Amino acid sequence: MTISVAEPDRAIKPPHRGARSAALDLVCACLAPGTRVLPDAAAVDPALLARVARRHQVSALVAARLSEAGVPVPEPLRSQAERARHRALRQLGFTLDLVDALASRGVPAVPVKGVVLSQQVFGSPLLRGAVDVDMLVRPGDVGTAWEVLARVGFRQITPSSRIGGARLALFCRAAKDSLHRHPESGQVVELHWRLSDEMAEPSMPPEDSLATVVPAPGRPVRVLGEEVLFVYLCTHGAAHGWARLKWLADVAALLHGSTDGGTVLWAAACRAGAGVAAGSAILLAQELFGLAPPPGFVPPRGLRIAAVLWIARRIIRAGEGARELETTPWRGWAEMLAKLLVAAGWRARLAVFRRLALAGEDIAQVPLPRGLFWLYPVLRVPLLVRRRTMRWRQLRRGGGVGNTA
Repeated sequence: MTISVAEPDRAIKPPHRGARSAALDLVCACLAPGTRVLPDAAAVDPALLARVARRHQVSALVAARLSEAGVPVPEPLRSQAERARHRALRQLGFTLDLVDALASRGVPAVPVKGVVLSQQVFGSPLLRGAVDVDMLVRPGDVGTAWEVLARVGFRQITPSSRIGGARLALFCRAAKDSLHRHPESGQVVELHWRLSDEMAEPSMPPEDSLATVVPAPGRPVRVLGEEVLFVYLCTHGAAHGWARLKWLADVAALLHGSTDGGTVLWAAACRAGAGVAAGSAILLAQELFGLAPPPGFVPPRGLRIAAVLWIARRIIRAGEGARELETTPWRGWAEMLAKLLVAAGWRARLAVFRRLALAGEDIAQVPLPRGLFWLYPVLRVPLLVRRRTMRWRQLRRGGGVGNTA
């Protein structure tokens, strides 16, 4: 456990905006880097604390911080944290083996988020929760990477069929990742060829922008360097309305661990056109975690960052911090609006609209000759309605819709 501690007399003040939740306040205090004093955990409903930690995927981090502070970890949270650590251990093995398998075919791969990020910012691969393994490759290596994933036992989920040539190139323009599942373990891999369409430069960064971490003895792995990582984490989190505190905790840990307090990272974000995304991260980390902003930080002003912060505060605090975005009234429009607000320039905003008009799954399911590729945006709505109708019928047959028993 290597979460840093300092300033023994400094306690985190509860966030002052939105509906108050003692459980959310305690979670935020546990995620805040460099603190020793926590709110009174005995006053917090242990079941709600576990739900908030699970919803934000920070169970292992919160449990570790409570233990470090000598506070008993409630049983629901302890069980969640133990499962999260076991899942992270399995993901670590999958990640390292997949990097080696791809390298054997000449495909450079960079794991992002997950266990390698946990090692990079928290000092252990087992502290940061992740649902799947995210792997970044170059766009030209996607076809080979799919072959490698199939060879090591992963079934391709999206796109739902194997494609190549011009259709593969078009698919890679329409989508930024593919989904693969291992049938025996249930492990899911997201293969990315772009980090985030809201970034000005979303593809694999050059070699000199990468770093190395060692998440297991004798197993070094190339990862995003701190400047690229900071831009990506801020853009990804802000584009999703900061719907999970774990994304903000990543940024806060990265800022806290920097030698200059984050000045270089903030400057890198501004150069990359990510001032709104990074500014929202810094302001929310200050508000929720009590983290000091980088020296020289001047908060961005204007409607864009005000809207991002408005969205984020409501999403984070929904249901006392325990309500998933998918169940809120803001489910559909919040993320789309956030993506447009944080996009780094008109090219990035155009990429967001392109993904609305051109769906990768349409390209996979409907083979059109190259001369008719222009029809895919025309077919977007009818194909979407068709997929939704088929899904509804499957759910109805399975009792998932209209069953009131």
